[in-house]
Amino acid sequence: MLPNDFNQQFSQLIASFLWDQWKKLGIAVWDSKNNGLSWLIDPEALILASSSLQGEDPHLFHVMQKWMGTYHRLLHTARIRRLWKQYLSLAKKMKIPVYGYIDVQSWISKRDSFREKEILSVPRWEDSSLLWLKLRSLLGSGVRSDTLIYFLYHDIGTTFSISREMFIDQRSVHDIIRIWESVGWVRRFGQKRGYVIAPSFRDNLLKIVEIEKVPAWFNAGRVFTGMLLVKGAIERFAEHQDMYLLSSHFRDILPLLTEIWEITKVKYPNPISHPGKEYVSVFLQSIMEACEQLGRSLETSKTTRSKLESDTTEYKNTVVEKNRFIEFDLHNAAYRALRRRYPASEGWSIIPEFGSDKYRIDFVVEKRDSSGKIHRIVVEVKATCIIEREAIYQLEHYAGHLADPNVKIDGKILIVPYGARLSAALPEDVKVIYLRSFRCG
Repeated sequence: MLPNDFNQQFSQLIASFLWDQWKKLGIAVWDSKNNGLSWLIDPEALILASSSLQGEDPHLFHVMQKWMGTYHRLLHTARIRRLWKQYLSLAKKMKIPVYGYIDVQSWISKRDSFREKEILSVPRWEDSSLLWLKLRSLLGSGVRSDTLIYFLYHDIGTTFSISREMFIDQRSVHDIIRIWESVGWVRRFGQKRGYVIAPSFRDNLLKIVEIEKVPAWFNAGRVFTGMLLVKGAIERFAEHQDMYLLSSHFRDILPLLTEIWEITKVKYPNPISHPGKEYVSVFLQSIMEACEQLGRSLETSKTTRSKLESDTTEYKNTVVEKNRFIEFDLHNAAYRALRRRYPASEGWSIIPEFGSDKYRIDFVVEKRDSSGKIHRIVVEVKATCIIEREAIYQLEHYAGHLADPNVKIDGKILIVPYGARLSAALPEDVKVIYLRSFRCG
């Protein structure tokens, strides 16, 4: 795929996905298509993406303004500004053109009751994808609802990780969690001031909002920002025709979009395997396939045991008896544990099954610093209750394969079931993560 052929197709894919989500929010869309999409709708991220496509789909922008005028009480306007500010900051840093603009107060004030009746209908409140808005109707459109959404999809969080992941104010998150902790709705976990939600509170909350199972979720704020930066990079290429510069932009944008490949199971466009301008066509083809998969019905997806399924599973502290699980069972929980420690918002990419025919590492966590140097953490998952010395040797062996003048190995991690015993002393540079959802008997 060439850049000149990409932009229009990519815009159509994004717009199609946005229309499907707006339709559930009550926008009148006359079509017979019913994808059965069950992604959780992030209203602020939806507004960011829709406003940025106003030049290519003005009708989408128009109905978005009408919806905002009617349902503005369900919007967290400070969060919209945070998302927009991040987008502007990244575009300026990469010297990429910016799409659209955000003027929340102006859009909210534009109301036309007659036209609204033609354009808007009552949202499908019974749809689980509107969980975020239903929580806001109960708790208000502020940090409370956004923090609860975080806990519904993450096993553990700190005030910092919650504020970064949800694009909200950290001090407000801290104040709210202190109150929830005092009444037993959340509790402290671990030594790093992490918090977990009480399972009983979680279950009762879902009953109140009449949701049996939380819908699938991805960080739409981060992903849509990455998509808009891709479009800006293509626009800059049209001006300069510099394929190497475009390849560099895509490598910088990659951490924002890593989630797309993880949840859709599309082949990851590894920049290490495609040096120079060769990376451009690989990246474009891969992101197109991922966006197409993102817009398909989850019910018709044939992926099994995917990270998508694991991310939408209700939080349970399941105890699994010894020898009742295999290594594959641990991979989804291992990924979530790594993502909590190495968030994508800080530039970390988590690459599963990294390597070649001679060796294959379960996970490699990596990011590139401002000087271009790659920092990596080598991760091995072991579904055993006794960790032998060979597992440590294997981890050291894999780290040796990744040694390179431009690569720094920042750490080595073993991920094992909770209660696993070590038969040998660990080197100082090897850490162990215990998965509490898998326990040795």
